[in-house]
Amino acid sequence: MAAQALNLLCAQLEPFMPSFSAKIYEQLNLARTELHAKLYEHIKDHPERIRNLIPAGHQIGTPAPIFKEITPEQAAGWKAQFGGVKAGAE
Repeated sequence: MAAQALNLLCAQLEPFMPSFSAKIYEQLNLARTELHAKLYEHIKDHPERIRNLIPAGHQIGTPAPIFKEITPEQAAGWKAQFGGVKAGAE
């Protein structure tokens, strides 16, 4: 069920976070184009079918972190670079 939910989440987030979705598709061992066509055709008239988008026994790829850890130094650098100036602080 977790893989099915992640599958649906990736399809919905792809327009906004394409690199995130691409990494998840790779880890799920699914082709992106195959997934979208199958998603729509499979559930358009029967939304309860969402739990069957990935067939039983499907082998997922190797799990790996999706996001990089942000160090405090990186955060401070970005804050200094992009933080701007607060009104009245001049």
